[in-house]
Amino acid sequence: MNYGLKIPKFAEGATIIKIKQWLCQPGDKVSKGEAVAEATTDKIAIYIESPYAGTIHSLLVAAGEEVQVEQLIALISTEGEAEETP
Repeated sequence: MNYGLKIPKFAEGATIIKIKQWLCQPGDKVSKGEAVAEATTDKIAIYIESPYAGTIHSLLVAAGEEVQVEQLIALISTEGEAEETP
């Protein structure tokens, strides 16, 4: 099954986040809690962590793009389940 990876809310109150670089590519296996992207706000640099263990199915935004909090940025396929997009 495919699960969406969204930009989390931050205590700093940032609403626009820039994806600086992806630390993984489609087909890469990731662990729950593993950093998959480096991002920046107007105040801080942050790492976006995977909330699931699985395989990166697709990246929905390119490095350098600005995204909003709660925006879907990638799909992660979990092991042994049929693919389904949320």
